[in-house]
Amino acid sequence: MKKIYCLGLLLISSITWLKAQDSTETIAPDRPGFGDAVSIVSPKQLQIETGFWFESDRDRAVTTQGLGLNSTLFRYGISEQVELRLDYNLWRIRVETPRNLGKSTGFFPWRFGMKAALCSNKGALPAITFIGMMGMPWSASEDFKPDAVTPDLQLSFANAINEWLSICYNLGTSWDGDNPNPETYYALSTEFSFSPKIGAYLQGHGSSQRSSWPGTGFSNTHQIFTEAGLMYYPKANIQIDLSGGIRVSEYDGDWSSYNTNRKYSFATLGLSWRFPR
Repeated sequence: MKKIYCLGLLLISSITWLKAQDSTETIAPDRPGFGDAVSIVSPKQLQIETGFWFESDRDRAVTTQGLGLNSTLFRYGISEQVELRLDYNLWRIRVETPRNLGKSTGFFPWRFGMKAALCSNKGALPAITFIGMMGMPWSASEDFKPDAVTPDLQLSFANAINEWLSICYNLGTSWDGDNPNPETYYALSTEFSFSPKIGAYLQGHGSSQRSSWPGTGFSNTHQIFTEAGLMYYPKANIQIDLSGGIRVSEYDGDWSSYNTNRKYSFATLGLSWRFPR
């Protein structure tokens, strides 16, 4: 509970020094959508991206529901090419089986890291940024504490096609702190700008991870998802977003479909706010 109180005080103190005026450049958050954008927060500016998340993963025997009570990313620009990052996830999970109902609420490991611009979009050459994050086990609640640190390394790419259309793609790898084998992931999205106030995106993404089982060898799991969302900009420094998606398919190591009765879906609502210098 102390972490929740500290979080509330941090958000309130940030809002108290918010000013009405800001630059006219439209905010470009890393949410919504899987993977991160290529944009870097300008020097001496703070950007907060927060949201709420609901997901459901069910098959014939087990139903797992996750509720992201709050997921927040703090971004602060230290130069034109580099920003510092800190994020957290306050999560509630509910697992229901024919004989049992389990519930748990707490923090996943708080993560810190940086984002660096590597090059700008020039013709066919995409804009490229590197994102590195590290989660610390000691910062997590007991039910969500991994055995080791949780690194996440990602490259983000973007090509502007014209004033209203851009193509973004991501490649990354991460460790969950329990499985020694990393999860590799990718994403491809099409982003639309219908007006200065309205935007949208359509995205496909997937992941692959190897799991080791004592005495039985290992298995590979491959998952593919699709999602879409809308973004609204009441001011240049504010974004409100709504999105959702489903798991399209899940495969084993031989790319043979399995557990076709398992269904996954999610929805999220978020707010991003760029504070002035």
